[in-house]
Amino acid sequence: SPIRTIEPLIVARLRLAFPEKDFSLDRIPSVLTVKEFEQVLHQPPFLGLSFLGIKADPKSGRILQASMRWRLVLVVKASRDLRTRFSGDAHEIGLDAMTDVAIALLQGASLPGIGDMRVTSAEAVYAEGWSDDATVLNQIDFEVAYSTSPAPFKLVTVADLQAIGVTWLNPDSPDPDQGP
Repeated sequence: SPIRTIEPLIVARLRLAFPEKDFSLDRIPSVLTVKEFEQVLHQPPFLGLSFLGIKADPKSGRILQASMRWRLVLVVKASRDLRTRFSGDAHEIGLDAMTDVAIALLQGASLPGIGDMRVTSAEAVYAEGWSDDATVLNQIDFEVAYSTSPAPFKLVTVADLQAIGVTWLNPDSPDPDQGP
């Protein structure tokens, strides 16, 4: 389960510089609705982690060589002057510093037993339909190299799937291919 394995490792890496007492960090969808964004604004400074997808190496054979694509969204809401949004002050971190530190944590870091991370882009973004000059956002896209293979599971029959605990398979359900 690569996604479930990698997420806590990314969070642990980010927590090295963004402690829980000062920064909210949570999983978010890759595209936030206005309502979801409003919820995020109640906990700035905020780091939102999104899974974007998997980009497989076309030369992969039985072992999938891939890059798992992630996005980190940084949200700062300044309570003082508008410049504080970016530069910060003695009381609040600015978006610039958050972005620089997040990139430093993600670029080239190695996740033990998984692979290396690399930042692919960083950019300023805005929330569609939101107009609050005190709030600013950046997003950092990054990839985690990894490989995986289904071979150890030896999945051939439905019984094989049931043996690994696939809970949505119910052996008492009628076979959809057999009709009513």
